[in-house]
Amino acid sequence: MTASVRTGTHIEGIHWVAEYLEAAHEIRVLREGFEVGFYDAPPSLFGEEAEAGSKSVADHRALEAALRAYLMQFVSQYDAEE
Repeated sequence: MTASVRTGTHIEGIHWVAEYLEAAHEIRVLREGFEVGFYDAPPSLFGEEAEAGSKSVADHRALEAALRAYLMQFVSQYDAEE
C-alpha cells in the first residue's frame, strides 16, 4: 500500500507521523519512526469531497490539514493513556 497523504509534527519533542492509506481507508501512525499502529479512518474525516473526483491542490491541503488534526487528537489521547 502506498500513502496518499503523509503529515508529521513535533509534539513535546517527539516526532509523530500519520499516513492516510486511501485504498484501505486507514491511518498509519508512527512515533519517532516506529509504528504505533493502523487505525480505521473516521468516515467523516475527509467528508464527501473524497468521492467528488480528482483532487486539486486545495483538496490535497485540506486532506493534509484534516490528517494533521486527527494526528494531534490521537497524540493527546495516546499520551493520556501512558
